[in-house]
Amino acid sequence: MIGEMVKFKDYCDEVYISKVVGIFSDKHENVKFLDKNVVYWSKKGKNYRKLKERDMNSIYLELESTRGKTDFITLSEIIT
Repeated sequence: MIGEMVKFKDYCDEVYISKVVGIFSDKHENVKFLDKNVVYWSKKGKNYRKLKERDMNSIYLELESTRGKTDFITLSEIIT
C-alpha cells in the first residue's frame, strides 16, 4: 500500500486523494504492509506477525498530497 493513492475525507468533509508514504502505530514500533495485511515485528518471535483486529485502531498512515502537504489518517478514514 506504500506508494498507492488513497481517497479520504478531511474534518470539513472534503474528499482528497493522496499518496501513502508511511505506516505507523501507537502500539508497535515496526509495522508494515505485507500481502495486503498489516504486520508488526515481534521481538519475542523475531518475525513479522499479522496485527490483531483489536489493534487496527492504533494504525495510522502518513499521506502526501500532490501539492506536497502531509496528512495523517487512520485506516477507518479511507474511502473505498
